[in-house]
Amino acid sequence: MPNFSRFIHFGNIADTETRKQIAENIFMELYDEQSQPISNATNFSIAISDILDNTTLHEMCKDNEELSGKITSDILDFVNRTQKQISRTDNPFVDEVMQYQQFVETNKKTFSDNWNLTKPFIDKTYNKNVIDTEFYEEEFQKCFNEKGKNRTQFDSVKEHFMDKWRELFYKKQVDWELQIIDSERKQFCEELYRKIEELKKLQEILSPFTNELGRLWDMSGGRWRNTNFNILKRYAELMQRDKLLQELAEMLGRMQQAEQEYEEELFADVRPKTVWKVETVAKADLIGVHESDDISSALPSEFALLADSTTEILFYKKFTEKKLQTFEFQGRTQEIINEEFQNKRPKAKEDVQGPFIICIDTSGSMHGTPEIVAKTLCFAILKIAIRDNRKCYLISFSTGIETLNLTDLKNSLHKIIRFLSMSFHGGTDATPAMREALQMLTTQDYKKADVIMVSDFVMPPFDETTQKLITLAKTNKTKFHSLVIGTSQNKGVIKDFDNNWLYDANSPAGVLSLVKNIRIL
Repeated sequence: MPNFSRFIHFGNIADTETRKQIAENIFMELYDEQSQPISNATNFSIAISDILDNTTLHEMCKDNEELSGKITSDILDFVNRTQKQISRTDNPFVDEVMQYQQFVETNKKTFSDNWNLTKPFIDKTYNKNVIDTEFYEEEFQKCFNEKGKNRTQFDSVKEHFMDKWRELFYKKQVDWELQIIDSERKQFCEELYRKIEELKKLQEILSPFTNELGRLWDMSGGRWRNTNFNILKRYAELMQRDKLLQELAEMLGRMQQAEQEYEEELFADVRPKTVWKVETVAKADLIGVHESDDISSALPSEFALLADSTTEILFYKKFTEKKLQTFEFQGRTQEIINEEFQNKRPKAKEDVQGPFIICIDTSGSMHGTPEIVAKTLCFAILKIAIRDNRKCYLISFSTGIETLNLTDLKNSLHKIIRFLSMSFHGGTDATPAMREALQMLTTQDYKKADVIMVSDFVMPPFDETTQKLITLAKTNKTKFHSLVIGTSQNKGVIKDFDNNWLYDANSPAGVLSLVKNIRIL
């Protein structure tokens, strides 16, 4: 459970134990919807219960400790802020409290003066059916007659009157505070529920870019409005409509497998073994003579002792001490047991899908439909990379290159949004991008990556050095894939790729058509 010490130890409502109980109950109701009722020791119990009465709030927080903790902290901050506001606000009952305190000090000597001030105030403030001053005046007068000089009687009437009065203005005080709390609660709920609904939408848009709802909740303090999440929503919708682009991304993801590696593992093995089990009770084989008390197996010489009364006692003595000379028999049975031993064997390491290196043509010739196709495919690949926990290196190129090392994809959301928001312009030169990709293949993070280039390929072919480096990379099992947008590609460029797909925006169907391994003339 998160630490709410800032509220528990520095809160300004109730006592420490009550504040601790409030914090724990709010958190548990959000986290698993199982908690004790909020303590009625404070005026905030109804407000807190009303705040928690929201289906989306429970839906988003259930089993999410981080988000439950952050929203609990927000609710506790609301409680403290509101209590401070109540303390700062002019209390409309100050005069009544002072008048009450003054009457507390009255006695029989000062009663007449104090009562002449108190009675008109009570009559003006409260209805007679609520507190009847005439009744109390009569009771007080009885205390002053000759038969009512007992001080205890006066104190009893005074205490009864004060209890009734205190109950009335305490209720007014509570109602006043509850009005302030409820007003603040409405504003707090409006903001809280708006944020939780936005978070729900973000979760749908950003999945699987991030499932860290607690981190997104931290961004909600005005920063959501500065982040163009609509761009992600747009490309998510485009990807859903363009199923073939999504299939291509999945296909590239399946093709990009890390090389199978093996490791040696120890394992427990068993082998059968035949053993002879000795059974001493069975009289199968005579193996010798030993001492015992087995009369049936005693040697004849031992029975000879019984023939003479002088030696007979010796026989009994040897029998008692189990020292008779007897034949020893032994039986054996054959038994098969499993003998355990350690053995070694090669074990294939779990397949680890490698990273992606994506080269996106951002030149002016890609403006329009090609730009949308390129970004949508990039978006689809990024989602696969995040889903499968794979690294991704993004290279955008025109006359120069820009790179995004998305090793930590879940924390690179702003970089992805920036790329998807950028405009395409400038000329086309793919060689620097390919050289950058080849350089990344020599690094530890991307040595097992495959390279994907998306372009219209209206460009000069790669130079001889770059072509040789591509050939060398292929010997290390790197695959080079291309998505060709349009039909004006330079065949001399795409021949360097292992697999080529075509996006023909002018196809009769008006959608993506994929042609693997475009014929290179």
